Amino acid sequence: MAQQDDLTEFSSEDTYRLLVEGVTDYAIYMLNPDGRVANWNRGAQRAKGYVEREVIGKHFSMFYTERDRIEGLPQRGLDTALREGRFEAQGWRVRKDGSLFWAHVVIDPIYRKDGKLLGYAKITRDCTEQRRIEEARRDTENRFRLLVEGITDYAIYMLTPDGTVANWNAGAQRAKGYVESEIVGKHFSLFYADEDRAAGLPRKNLDIALREGKFEAEGWRFRKDGSRFWAHVVIDPIYRASGELLGFAKITRDRTEQLESREKIIYLARHDAMTGLPNRLQFLERLDEAMATLRHGEQEIAVISIDLDGFKEINDAFGHAVGDQVLCELARRMKALSGEGELVARLGGDEFVAFKVFRQERALADFITRLYHALTTVLRLAGTDIAPGASLGVAMFPGDAEDRAQLLNNADLAMYRAKKNLGEKICFYEANMDEASRARRTMARDIWAALEHGQFFLNYQIQRAVDSAEITGYEVLLRWKHPVHGMVSPAVFIPIAEECGAIGDWVLEHACREAARWGLQPRVAVNLSAMQLSNAALVEKVRSVLAASGLPASRLELEVTETAIIADRDRALHLLQQLKAMGVTIAMDDFGSGYSSLETLRSFPFDKIKLDRSFISELETSKQAKAFVRAILALGHSLNVSVLAEGVETEAQRAILQQEGCQEGQGFLFGRPDTLESLAGQGVIEATDLAARSA
Repeated sequence: MAQQDDLTEFSSEDTYRLLVEGVTDYAIYMLNPDGRVANWNRGAQRAKGYVEREVIGKHFSMFYTERDRIEGLPQRGLDTALREGRFEAQGWRVRKDGSLFWAHVVIDPIYRKDGKLLGYAKITRDCTEQRRIEEARRDTENRFRLLVEGITDYAIYMLTPDGTVANWNAGAQRAKGYVESEIVGKHFSLFYADEDRAAGLPRKNLDIALREGKFEAEGWRFRKDGSRFWAHVVIDPIYRASGELLGFAKITRDRTEQLESREKIIYLARHDAMTGLPNRLQFLERLDEAMATLRHGEQEIAVISIDLDGFKEINDAFGHAVGDQVLCELARRMKALSGEGELVARLGGDEFVAFKVFRQERALADFITRLYHALTTVLRLAGTDIAPGASLGVAMFPGDAEDRAQLLNNADLAMYRAKKNLGEKICFYEANMDEASRARRTMARDIWAALEHGQFFLNYQIQRAVDSAEITGYEVLLRWKHPVHGMVSPAVFIPIAEECGAIGDWVLEHACREAARWGLQPRVAVNLSAMQLSNAALVEKVRSVLAASGLPASRLELEVTETAIIADRDRALHLLQQLKAMGVTIAMDDFGSGYSSLETLRSFPFDKIKLDRSFISELETSKQAKAFVRAILALGHSLNVSVLAEGVETEAQRAILQQEGCQEGQGFLFGRPDTLESLAGQGVIEATDLAARSA
């Protein structure tokens, strides 16, 4: 009866949904924790020949060969999946009729929301035919594959050990004029002059390649029509895996127009390859020249730092090909408007820079107006209208800077202010910008020093059930007591700490260690920054911290904001999937404050939504805020995701949230942030927590 109950649970719609979300291949079925088959799809039936009633409840080892079963391969696969989060391999498997097929197998562990192992998702692909085709093609493709891997030039062909042409590519045909049927089987010496053949030069060149591992030289060679060209020749010996000489890889480049090629290289060294604008090198040379020849007292130079607005969104919406067209068209516009004493260059990506030598300010204003118009006028591309935008920062020489480096830096500072300003997209440098930049650098140094000298500590804010006093979690909040300035506001130092990557790991390590030591139940919530989410080592870091602290994964909740995810959305969601598979709870913080919340929720199955405090503060007075809260609660209920309201400060707010069906709350009404020692002294931490700590 218990076995039947297990099978019923595994065949539920919810279980099958988890399976589909965890595995994307077509032939899928699930195993319970001990390896018995729990469900069966049509893809699995086609692959292995069993119908559902024949295989449900049987151990999946029945699909392995007898030798694999004796060696314990089935159980090792499950163990590997548990230990590493995934098992993937290829090998022979057995169908119902006893025939063997070459299978590609993937096993993923599937967990319930409470972190308990539900079972395994297993996929099997029949790769027998692909394996046969690959083996059949390997010998015929080996020569040319080795050639292409060994030589990167365009005109390539192979010679047998005695110098006979064995194959011929399109590049060789263009270089020498022969089609494949005219040259394969002929000796490569026919490309040489009569005197070179008489001197035995072709054979000598092969011998040098064998002796020294490579032959390289330049000389006259002949085309099919008898014309000669100056050729750069490379010959490499190619060996089989056994060490036997297979032949020679030979390349020939036409260097007759070498001067033209050299000029092109010089051009590319000073111009952006995509847009044709001057590149950084040429811009700096021209700017240095303008500054050196400037008539002081009569002329000034303005440097304009340019960064496109919303360019990432254009790439995401229309693709990188259209994004490249946008860059080229904007570059064409700016180049066309540039006159005497004006230069526009591309630094890379969506960053441009310009300078103008001018006498009167109205001339500079005219240039900036022309630039901004070119950068913001609607483009017609990909069958649609695209509205580009840009932020411009302007700095003057000699008024704003004494040298080139300072001039460029000040223009960048002005551009960054324009980038942050939604209203004014053209900003001129002001001295206080540099002061603000220096202040940020100073604070960054202080943060590293504070980390070294133990000035940081953690506060915890209790999260409670809205309809009772039950504690549902503890959010970790970072605090800094500066030896000179006292308590530093988190709003001031945390953005800088996150930018320089100073504090994320420290908070995670100390929070997990303290949560384990104090026995905090049911979980402790730690915020992840955008920088942490961009680090591929995050998953391993969390795993090692949990192991070192002894805190179970189910008692750790990681909070992320939309802003942190959007910085590199695909990477962030991939890392979160891996963390969730470990049993860690994932919460979306500040929900409603971003612009793509619903899309983010659709892309990733969050365990919790934290409703931004801005809606809770207006809950008693704003019908719109109340309607928004009601809508988010309904969304959470439909997605089976719990909702926690942040910033609950009044009893009236709590009552409204309870009436609307909100499960959890956090804010001054439920408790102010404090250290664990202080919370214990106040009797706030439950006795079970203290008992766990003492135990």
